[in-house]
Amino acid sequence: MQINREKTWEAELAESFRDSAELCRYLHLPDSVRQNDLAATAEYPLLVPRSFANRMEPGNPNDPLLLQVLPQRQETESVDGFTTDPVGEHQHWAGTPCRVLQKYPGRALILAADACAVHCRFCFRRYFSGKKADVSLETIRNSPEIHEVIFSGGDPLLLPDMELRELLYYTAMIPHVKRVRIHSRLPIAIPSRITSELIDTLSRFSPIYLVLHVNHPNELNDEVLERIESLVDVGVPVMSQTVLLRGINDNLETLRNLFEKLIDSRIIPYYLHQLDRVSGAAHFEVASDVGRALIAELRNLLPGYAVPQYVQEIVGAPGKRPL
Repeated sequence: MQINREKTWEAELAESFRDSAELCRYLHLPDSVRQNDLAATAEYPLLVPRSFANRMEPGNPNDPLLLQVLPQRQETESVDGFTTDPVGEHQHWAGTPCRVLQKYPGRALILAADACAVHCRFCFRRYFSGKKADVSLETIRNSPEIHEVIFSGGDPLLLPDMELRELLYYTAMIPHVKRVRIHSRLPIAIPSRITSELIDTLSRFSPIYLVLHVNHPNELNDEVLERIESLVDVGVPVMSQTVLLRGINDNLETLRNLFEKLIDSRIIPYYLHQLDRVSGAAHFEVASDVGRALIAELRNLLPGYAVPQYVQEIVGAPGKRPL
């Protein structure tokens, strides 16, 4: 694949929308939509790359991509059962300045970056305030029971190519680490992040599994799919994870289109997540009974490999709970 070098992904990130009124003007939305809640924005700022905004429908205040990123008044409401630490991570990060979290047997998660390229309003780490520290692999080296390392964040693909390559190189030097997983939304938000250098890096340190966060078929335009397929072409397994979101993808047609579009591009649907109950995201929640019914219908319409596992994160559980 020939990579377009007219504008770097870093330049695209720098040009992102950071003001909701500016974003709404760009999308020709009325003043009533532009007047988002300032308190919600102050607590969790808006950040939307222009390449992501370009996939939104102008003039549509209910566009499913817009609803994922536009601050809303409901975010400031207190709802029982919704907390700032819905998956019980804060206490672990507080005691691990090297950014390593061990929640599941045989696996360790490393917070490789603090920031993201797009601020999803339902992010379960939107209140994360861990102390900044350099990524250290010492805990991994000294833990022979760890066979898989998961790079998360923030978004680990925000690391420059050289820094990412160095991190993967030193991880590959640990004999008991057999697999690496990278969880990222960046290739969806800014597809130009998939550079020739990144393709070379991820193909060198096999096996590396790339897990993309994608919630709606409209996120997968031709450029996104072409860039992702360039990774598949060199042998990088690519999977997806999706959050079930009210008013965005909580219907059969949308989910079917999403999962078919993914498998047609050789991306395996991995997880459909029940919403993590983070404060400010209650208006996105879909009842689990609805999610179960949707999965049951999808199994009747799609091949098994196209239907992700419907799961929920439970604090203290040894793994994600299938629903």
